[in-house]
Amino acid sequence: MCSACRASRQALSLVSKFAILGAALWLTACASLPGPREVNVFPSPVAYVTAAPLPELTATPTTAPLPTSTPLPPTAVPKRLPQESTAAIGLWSDALTSTQSFPGFLDLAVGNAARDYQRERNQLLVTLVSRRVSAASSDRLADLQANKPDWLLYDRNKRVVFSSTDKDAPLLDIRNEVVKDQIAEDVARAINEGGFEGVLIDDVGVDLIRPTAAPVYTGTQAFSEQQRRAAVEGLLRTIRARIPDKLIIIGGYAWKDGRAFAARSDEAQTLATLADGIHIAEFLRSPISKTTEFKPEADWKRDIDYLSVASQDNKVVLLTTRLIGAPEELVRQWLSYATASYLLGKNGAHTYFQFDAGDPAYSNDPVLSAPIGAPVEAYTKLGSGIYQRKFSRGLVLVNPTNEQKKTTLDGAYQSLQGNPVDASITMGPRTGIILLRR
Repeated sequence: MCSACRASRQALSLVSKFAILGAALWLTACASLPGPREVNVFPSPVAYVTAAPLPELTATPTTAPLPTSTPLPPTAVPKRLPQESTAAIGLWSDALTSTQSFPGFLDLAVGNAARDYQRERNQLLVTLVSRRVSAASSDRLADLQANKPDWLLYDRNKRVVFSSTDKDAPLLDIRNEVVKDQIAEDVARAINEGGFEGVLIDDVGVDLIRPTAAPVYTGTQAFSEQQRRAAVEGLLRTIRARIPDKLIIIGGYAWKDGRAFAARSDEAQTLATLADGIHIAEFLRSPISKTTEFKPEADWKRDIDYLSVASQDNKVVLLTTRLIGAPEELVRQWLSYATASYLLGKNGAHTYFQFDAGDPAYSNDPVLSAPIGAPVEAYTKLGSGIYQRKFSRGLVLVNPTNEQKKTTLDGAYQSLQGNPVDASITMGPRTGIILLRR
């Protein structure tokens, strides 16, 4: 090989070595650079659902929600929530007996008939099973007394105590670890075998402290507030751990209405973090009160403010106004009054109302399907004493007093039947009206 060719080959070899060295240095430098930023292209769900503002402070201020600090077990699979009710009234039922007997539209229902309704009329319906967790069935009493006496609760004279809603159902000691595990297993089995999306529990802790019945004793002392709270929390945690991917809706002593919530708001909100929602079972009235009996304005307002707080964090909130045995005219008054009152306080996207008058035909009333739209402001109390709230497509007015009230509308409105209404409107005592914009 000539000297020129040898020199050329040596030069190329040096160039190759420097190229390889340069590439290595470049790769090393790149390894130390930060990688591309991961950008979440999906906005927060909050961007799509904006809860209405809370009611303005009045003489009975709305209780501010407490921060959620109670850790929850991890959820394996996202739970299936009912359809959003932001721009609709939102309806549910625990009185569904058959698909044919219920002409209205439902977002959530409880019981076996709900599955038929889901298959035949609304595949998006969310179904729940109802379960009693604080008491055993009456036919188990003898076996429990003989073989598992530590499963039961007793009074100061060591006699078995019974449920306040079922005088033959013995109360279970929900502090007992075996009892908690058995209850959780029974709930899970009922959900899975029935193909339900969750469970409605309406008797959580209701009988552990009761001033009017035989007190429940632990040893020589009656159940304390802290003992009851610890017992309820322990049971809810056990159920939650057993069904992390299913809905748990709770109701009972601390959640049944505004007065019960106000008495134990701290405890009620803390325990509710262990569930996916609550059931306000006595909205505006107790089922055992007279059908002609209405709550005073202050208690009515407490129920509305309670609803506004409970529903603002987008949890599932179920409300029930039950009215059995009332004459037709009174039922119509209660239906409009309760529905309009519900709309005054409703916030969030998963809030649902039930008006149960014992006749399924009422579920198809135009009041319960009013195309009112989404709320655009909090409710306010007018100088006339009437409460109002504006919606994107209408207006809701409620007179919770025992006197006739009069107000002037701020625009052109029509009734749900399409009839124009006068600018000046007079409302009778304990009445509610839903109007649509013209």
